[in-house]
Parts: sequence; structure tokens; C-alpha cells
Amino acid sequence: MITKNRFAALVLLLALVQCSSVPMVYVESTNQSSRIDYIVLHATSENFAESLRLLTTRNANPVSSHYLLPTLDDASYPRDDLRVFSLVDESQRAWHAGVSYWEEEESLNDRSIGIEIVNELECTGANKPVDEIVLEEVVCEFEPYPDEQIDLLIKLLADILQRYPRINPIDIVGHSDIAIMRRSDPGPMFPWQRLYEAGIGAWPDADATARYSGEFGINMPTVRTLQRALLGLGYQVKVTGELDVQTRFAVRAFQLHYRPADFSGYVDTETAALLWAMLEKYRPDVIADLNLIEHLVEIPE
Repeated sequence: MITKNRFAALVLLLALVQCSSVPMVYVESTNQSSRIDYIVLHATSENFAESLRLLTTRNANPVSSHYLLPTLDDASYPRDDLRVFSLVDESQRAWHAGVSYWEEEESLNDRSIGIEIVNELECTGANKPVDEIVLEEVVCEFEPYPDEQIDLLIKLLADILQRYPRINPIDIVGHSDIAIMRRSDPGPMFPWQRLYEAGIGAWPDADATARYSGEFGINMPTVRTLQRALLGLGYQVKVTGELDVQTRFAVRAFQLHYRPADFSGYVDTETAALLWAMLEKYRPDVIADLNLIEHLVEIPE
């Protein structure tokens, strides 16, 4: 005997089938999940008009993003109010991350939402083959982000996170986090802490940072342990035991995000403390694996 509820369900299925020319019955499986695991924030390095052109038309180096956020102090922006520009549907793969790595995942385009923020920062020195890039030759001029632009970004991110609540706060990253030797955006003037205070993204706890600062003021972790910590947080680092170029770029990327006052790429007590505080809060399993006490020795100059 068909119950009233069962009959209603059959009517709904029939209606769904009639919407398609292919005979089918839709029964939703519980064995699925969203393909979106990351959100990547970029700075355009161009004004609004040029950014929109580059992100929406074919060119020698085709790029795109899911969203573009303008700024009101841009003469090329044609409106007197801020609007989010949707360029690629979230179900589609946008071409924004390029060669990228985060948390053992490569080519993040496949699993991320990309947001381009109009900001005309400029960097030179990173346009060489990766094995020829020298950190000291990467020179940037960074620009601030207006408050109203960040307010709009926070609204957009909150809206996205309602659709993808599984995204880990630590997996809301900057382009510089996932392409450590090629990119510096969104840069040290991007207000990551402000986003965190609005309930978006990750930030270290002050108490944990102070505690690790005390520990590392006596003995710093080895370079090898530091590399494992960076790798454990998500950065692309080979564990070599040497404070080499790739490690310094990873440290610089971490500093751009979490210690923007100094992003020289050199390891100091504050940087190490911030890194361990982040691991304790967002990657506690990594802290256990590091076996911290046994590895506490000074980093050589």
C-alpha cells in the first residue's frame, strides 16, 4: 500500500524525470562530498578594468577566478558602489592557482574557489625558473586594502562558507601560501587578523605564542624540525636539514601571512613560536609527530 508520503515522493521523482529528455530517477546518495576544500585569495596587481579583461577574455596566458572584488578608489571602476563580480560558477574550475601546493595537494584549481581582489601591488624578481630565484632579489611594493573592500570580502567569504562549511579555517590561504617561490600576494598589508576576528580563516592564539616564545628563547627547533613543521602546516618544503632557499621562501610565505611586520625569510623566535602555535591550534597531530622536546637545539647561523 502506498502511503501519502510515499506517493508525494513518487510524484516529485516523476516531475524530476519529466524535466529531462533522458529517462532517469534521481535518488540522492549519501556517499558524496563537496569538491571545494580550499579558498585562495589573490591580489590582481592591475586596476579593475584590466583585471576584468584578463580574467574574462582569451589572452597569451589565460587566467580566471570565481570572483573579482573591485575598490572604489579605482578610476577604472564604473560604479559608485561596490559589487562582487562573479566570473566563474563555483561548480566550475577556474584557472587561478597555477602551479600550486597546500597540505599535500597539488594543482589547487581542481578543489578551490579563487577570489581576485583589486590591488595594484607590484613585485619583481620572481619571473625566473624556480631553481634560479633568489629571495633577496624579490622586491615588492605593497598597497593597502580599503576598509570597504575588506568588508565586502568578509560578506562574500561568509556566504561561501555557508555553502561549504567543511572548509578548515587553515585552508583559507593566500596565493603566496600555495606558490611560495612565485607569488607574494595578497601581501603583508592584507588584514588576515581582521578576517579571523570576523570568524573567517585562521590565526594563532596569543597565549600559545607567548608560551612557545619562552621555550624557543632558550632552545630553538632544529632546521629539520622546522621544515617538518612548515610541511605539516601545509607549505611545500623538502626536509633537507639545511636552511636552504626553498625553506627561506616557505618561512617568508608564513611570515607574509602571520607575521607581516618582518617577512625576510629568516627564522627567529617569534616566527617559530607563531608556527608552533598554529600547529597546536589547527594541526595538533603534527605537534605530536614532531616530538618537540627531543629536537630542541639551536639553529646554526
